[in-house]
Amino acid sequence: MSLTSKTTITAAFWSVLAVAYFGALLTEAPGIYDEGLIVSGAARILHGQLPYRDFDTGYPPAQFYTVAAVFKVFGATLLAERVWDTLWRLAIVGFGIALARAATPGQRPHPALLICGGLVTGACGWRLSPIVSGMLPCFAAVWCAVLYLNQRGVRWLFFSGLAAGAAVLYRHDLAACVCGAVTVASCYHAITEGKRRWFRVPAVFWAGVLLVLALPVLYFWFSVAHDALVQAFVEFPRMNFPGRHLPLPGPGTILAWRDFYFPPVVIVAAAITFRRVASASRPTHVLLVMCSLSTLALATQRLDAPHAYPAIMFTLVLLCVCVAAWQLENRKLLPNLLLSGAIFWYGLCALIGWSGQLAGLKGTASSGGAPAEVRYSRNAPPNGIVRAGPILLAFDQRQAVRYIQRNLAPGRPLYVGAATHASARLNDALFYFLADRPPTTRFDMFVPGITTGAAVQSEILRDLRQKQTEYVVLFRAPASREPNLSSVASGVRILDDAIWRDYTQVAEFGRYTIWRRNNL
Repeated sequence: MSLTSKTTITAAFWSVLAVAYFGALLTEAPGIYDEGLIVSGAARILHGQLPYRDFDTGYPPAQFYTVAAVFKVFGATLLAERVWDTLWRLAIVGFGIALARAATPGQRPHPALLICGGLVTGACGWRLSPIVSGMLPCFAAVWCAVLYLNQRGVRWLFFSGLAAGAAVLYRHDLAACVCGAVTVASCYHAITEGKRRWFRVPAVFWAGVLLVLALPVLYFWFSVAHDALVQAFVEFPRMNFPGRHLPLPGPGTILAWRDFYFPPVVIVAAAITFRRVASASRPTHVLLVMCSLSTLALATQRLDAPHAYPAIMFTLVLLCVCVAAWQLENRKLLPNLLLSGAIFWYGLCALIGWSGQLAGLKGTASSGGAPAEVRYSRNAPPNGIVRAGPILLAFDQRQAVRYIQRNLAPGRPLYVGAATHASARLNDALFYFLADRPPTTRFDMFVPGITTGAAVQSEILRDLRQKQTEYVVLFRAPASREPNLSSVASGVRILDDAIWRDYTQVAEFGRYTIWRRNNL
């Protein structure tokens, strides 16, 4: 058998295995917040609405438009977006492998680290989350930058800028980390090569970034009221940090080492060995260290597996580069220790997490001793909800959705809020999409400090009255015990008091109560 045939068979084997691993969780229970926000926003776009103007969000627009395009072609269902999300994640892994190979020219990146990247990506959860989806254009940008640093021509730096511009449209803070890293690495490369006008090199990169961003920025600047843009890109991050931030965990838990403490160990090891790296490879080394360090700093805004995912993936690529350099020096102790740690944290732990999710799909999955109506059961009858299809839904959620579909005419507005708006840290944004009813208000993204305040509650109340909203669904989320603003009640009862006064409860399903407007 020829070498080409063996390579083809090997690639086919790993491809099939990856598709099976990623596809096994295709029908897992949906996320009511991030996933719900994206699919509901995509459905709004298909009805001619614009982000920021017609629905409030702190996310850049690309994810909404991408999923809207998927819905346009394949139908507005959770299954369609799940298949797309799975393919997107497989592409992230593919670009990660390409990046590791480009960063280790003439050598083979350690296969165990590449496998760990695939395992982490498949087990990460948080479908459609921009912090995960944004890694595809970010990896593409860094890969193109590495090709430039490998003397493949300045055009690759321009391509890197194009990919980084696309990344800004998916997750701007994550893209900022990559843009900063590419700028520093390209400047370092130009200076070490003795270029007198070294500042022209990063200008090529930023030309690509601005080329991608110019039209979208101008479009939204002239289509959306500026105060709405300020609310999305200034007020949202300003309030989101105190409302969502979690302090760094102590080093006494496995999850803390997986999400935070192991990446700095790799970064420090990479920095210590920088002088031993061949001069031609140092700019690439700088680039990957900068990407790992900046994305790790970004993760500290809310340290959990999805927010740590970019730092973990960049760290694994950086470790590939370091292991390749250490092998040339016949050093064994340090690479073996770090490889063992990476395989444990991002191989074994990822498999355990993936197995737990798979076990939940096969049996009955519940969280924290949830009551029976909140649980997910494969033995339950079919959802009966077209947009959900085979995707697993909580029993109380599908009951509430079916009630609304029976009693509220298509096209009539619906409001899905919180049982107590003064301390609402999230809402069921997915409910609008499942029920296929248009939201009454543009505030379907609940943020402590914004939707708990008097100004936003007054605007929601005004929308309820102007649009004569017939039904209100109130979702009872678990009380927050996090040491941040989400566990602090604002004391504002404008919306709660108005709903109690203007509406009467007509049904209750687990965490959901349904209210009908009086005098109809």
